[in-house]
Amino acid sequence: MSKINTNQLLNVLKKFKIKKGSNIYVGVEIIMLAKLLNYKSKNLYQLADFFLKFLLDIVGKTGNVVIPVFNLDCVPKKKFDRKNSQGQSGLFGNLLLKKYYKFRTRHPMYSFLVFGSKSREYMKVNNQNATGKNSLWKHFNDDNFELITFGHHYVRSLTHVHYLEDLSNTKYRYNKTFKVKYTDFNKKKFTSNYSFFARKLGLCEFSSITKKCDRIFFKYNIAKFEYINNLICFKLNLKKASNVILKSLNKNSKKLVSFIKTGEESKNKTVLNNDDRSVFNLEKKYLLKKKIIYSFK
Repeated sequence: MSKINTNQLLNVLKKFKIKKGSNIYVGVEIIMLAKLLNYKSKNLYQLADFFLKFLLDIVGKTGNVVIPVFNLDCVPKKKFDRKNSQGQSGLFGNLLLKKYYKFRTRHPMYSFLVFGSKSREYMKVNNQNATGKNSLWKHFNDDNFELITFGHHYVRSLTHVHYLEDLSNTKYRYNKTFKVKYTDFNKKKFTSNYSFFARKLGLCEFSSITKKCDRIFFKYNIAKFEYINNLICFKLNLKKASNVILKSLNKNSKKLVSFIKTGEESKNKTVLNNDDRSVFNLEKKYLLKKKIIYSFK
């Protein structure tokens, strides 16, 4: 593969203060990244591998890189192959999964590819509840992970919010148990029960942070934004964001995290919803203006 100029990406990560010893949770729009890097080949596997190694070089031997490879199909299909089951959380993770499947964590629904100084520790986590208090989300908070996204607003990668909803036992979700026929790396097969904090279908269509929460994150420098040649990039400190969100959720407030009621998708305009145009419109503003100056009155 011909040499790729990464100076623009290095500059963004420098502004985000990502360095040796940093822990990062990464979301990537690989097609947009290919355009930015003027990558001509159709072999996106090579590009994904290159970008992973680029990130690992940035965080060094003491840092960590985590990439989601969530498999939501394991719930309705009731089966999961740790090596071969594709993720539904982005092409970047799936491209890496083929080569690095042995770095995939255990939970069938919310699994991650984990690289770095704590990868062995993360691989040993065998939580039954995907969003429970002993799940990997706790480690990401304890180890001060930064959520970094290339090509989309950070909210599209903020599954972390469901862990916080679980901790505060929100009333519009519940812990749902499901049975899975599991195939591990060594082809060992077993059946086991797992769970996750599911929506109450008759009540909740979708839940996420609100537009106000997003503004607060930027106001207090919990979130940051950078722009390079039609690629929008975001950083969110997960621990700081969690502290703000949990404080609100524990007061049963809907100001920072809320939900759209079933059948009322068009009525709640406060929630940043991936399934309508609210997040898309926000991303468009970033692309058009290069930055957003919020009014915090």
